Amino acid sequence: MTSNATGFSVLPRFEQALPPFVAELLASDLAAFAKYVWPILEPRRTLHWSWHFDYLCEVLALVKQRELRRVIINVPPRTLKSTLITIIFPIWIWISEPEHRFLIASYSRCLSEDHSIKRRKVIQSRRFRRLFSDRFHLTGGRNRVDQFMNDRGGEMTATSIGGTAQGRGCETAIVDDPISADRVPSDAERTTANNWFSSTLRTRLNEPATGAIILVMQRLHQLDPTGFLLEREPGMWTHVRIPLVAEENERWVFPLSGRILERTAGEVLLPTRFTPSVINELRSDALVFAGQQQQRPAPIEGNLIKRNHVRLYGGVDPRTGLADEVAPRSFDMKLISVDCSFKDSPTSDYVAILVIGIKGSKRFVLDVVNARLDAAATEREIRRQHDRHRPVGAILIEDKANGPAVIQRLKLNVPRVIAINPQGGKVARMAAASPEWEAGDWFLDRNNTWTEAFIEQITMFPNSRHDDMADAMTQAAAWLLRVPAMPTITISNAFTGEIIAQY
Repeated sequence: MTSNATGFSVLPRFEQALPPFVAELLASDLAAFAKYVWPILEPRRTLHWSWHFDYLCEVLALVKQRELRRVIINVPPRTLKSTLITIIFPIWIWISEPEHRFLIASYSRCLSEDHSIKRRKVIQSRRFRRLFSDRFHLTGGRNRVDQFMNDRGGEMTATSIGGTAQGRGCETAIVDDPISADRVPSDAERTTANNWFSSTLRTRLNEPATGAIILVMQRLHQLDPTGFLLEREPGMWTHVRIPLVAEENERWVFPLSGRILERTAGEVLLPTRFTPSVINELRSDALVFAGQQQQRPAPIEGNLIKRNHVRLYGGVDPRTGLADEVAPRSFDMKLISVDCSFKDSPTSDYVAILVIGIKGSKRFVLDVVNARLDAAATEREIRRQHDRHRPVGAILIEDKANGPAVIQRLKLNVPRVIAINPQGGKVARMAAASPEWEAGDWFLDRNNTWTEAFIEQITMFPNSRHDDMADAMTQAAAWLLRVPAMPTITISNAFTGEIIAQY
């Protein structure tokens, strides 16, 4: 063997004889096999090998051995993701297990069929057949773009998310990019992909106890299929997350060889391809960079509202030892902002009820209720917060979902209930509110149980699992921009001065 400029071994040219052990070497080493078949797939492109390809090859080898059966792989685009996992890996399995059956899916049938064409191209190539023609042959009876078989019973079926698998079972299912980046904001699209995993895909495993599922994708949303599966089935999935740029010092222990690789913060995968200028260009869209390149569905520092924009009150910063802002004893006004849901089922959205104290330009979040509540329970909780935080200058309730019913009942005996019809989209409202956070005008209670969840939601928005607290906050921010603070109205006894009521 010789070595080329990329530093990895290449096999002799076709006209030279190959040693007899080469076929067995490639059949036992996925990384070597990937390098061997690369010229078939990309004859005009140099293969720049990376440490993380070796790591993924070891993970996939453990899938072959069935030591791993549920694997999620989140890696950046253009880093051999589909080529290695979706195209090369199934062919490598067939070398030693030609009876193996695969079901391979993507978000579109066109993409799945493109992968299928490339797999067949490798198998039918002179370079592949020269070494492995004795292992299996493709059959003429079923040799289509979306499905082909070999004479040993092996089968590869390409389908799409939501599509049928023509009644075919499999030993291994590979799902590559189950949802496209332009469709991931849609709740309906994410639900379709997630439900397909939960129902259709699992029923296709010939042997449920030994069948394997591999999901490979870039992160696009907290409740994309990766987020959905990790939340729904904690501990079941082996999760491999490899960011393009290391966000902190990393220590990678290879699962098969035990090799250890240290990766320092700021180190880039494939630095000859992803140069500093390329990285800077990719960073121009922070949201896309965080999800697709860093495998984090929001930047670590936050999206429209960043973590360093969040101010706290009522404690001491453990990092600096400095005291937080002190909440005022009285406010210019208090208001309640409510984001309602449709019902209180296990799958419904949460209701968010925020109590906010206003002092000049500062907004102190005093209390947060975040739970699945029906209309009656929502009304009771609003009344409880109203009584607890008197005087309340306004109760803002979005006039959607259960909102109209709650508004109608509260208005019977609670003053200043205001129905809100939001203007613009959720992202536009958050963009309008974010300068107030950047200016340090909003404060959260350091010592409350809801604080971290609130911070996570507003900084992960619009890719957070839920957005109810964020929506309630932006609703209040938008209303305060339009309406000056209402003075507190005090009703007192003219003779004794005793306060009878405050609003």
